[in-house]
Amino acid sequence: MDRSDSDLPGRVDSAPGGMRPASQVCEAVDVGSSDGVAETIPANGNMVVRLADGSDADYRAGVYLAREAHQNTIFRDIPFSEAKARAIFDKAMANPGRFGLIYAVPGGGEPLAEDGLYGFASVHAGEYFLGSGTLIATVQTLNISRNLSGKMLGGKVALRLTQAIRQWAKERRCSHILVHVTNGMSAAESDQFFRRCGLKTVGGNYVEAL
Repeated sequence: MDRSDSDLPGRVDSAPGGMRPASQVCEAVDVGSSDGVAETIPANGNMVVRLADGSDADYRAGVYLAREAHQNTIFRDIPFSEAKARAIFDKAMANPGRFGLIYAVPGGGEPLAEDGLYGFASVHAGEYFLGSGTLIATVQTLNISRNLSGKMLGGKVALRLTQAIRQWAKERRCSHILVHVTNGMSAAESDQFFRRCGLKTVGGNYVEAL
C-alpha cells in the first residue's frame, strides 16, 4: 500500500459533524499545483481556520481535543501520551514546511479556551517511501469537538478543515493527499463525506487485535 514517510499512518479520529468514521477507508486526491494560498483562512460565521500559533493556549486546547478524540478510537485502551502530543505540536511549530497543525477556532480574536477548539487537523508532507522528488500529504488526524456532535457547525468545521488541508498541501506542491480512517465506526458516513470533498477510495486499513 502507498505510504509517505510520515512518522504515523494518517488517520481520522473523529468524523464530520460528530459522526464516528471507520476502518477500511483510504482516500486520495490529486491536488495539482498552486501559486500559494494564505495560511490564515477566515470562514463564514463565527469561526476561523488557521495554523496553530505556538502559544501555550493553542497547545493546551490541542491536547484537550486530542485526548477527547483518543477515547473514540479503536486504540482507546492504549494510554494517551501527552508527551507525544507535545512532540507533534513542537514539530509543527519548528518545521511548518513539512508539518501542519490546522485549527478551527471561534472568531472574534479572544484567547482560546482549553475546551474552545472546534476541531483540528494534523498533516505531514513527505516523500513516497520508494520514491523521491515528489511530496505526498498524509493526514495524521482530523478531529471535531464532541460538543459539536450532530450539529450543523460540526459538519462545517470538518469541511473547512478538509479545504484547509488541501490548501496546505497545494502550497507545498504535494502531488496527492492521503487520508486513512481507523477508528472503526460509520464507514459509510465517512466515505460519503470524503467523496463529497472530491477524494476517492484507493485501498483500505486492516487491523487484528493480538
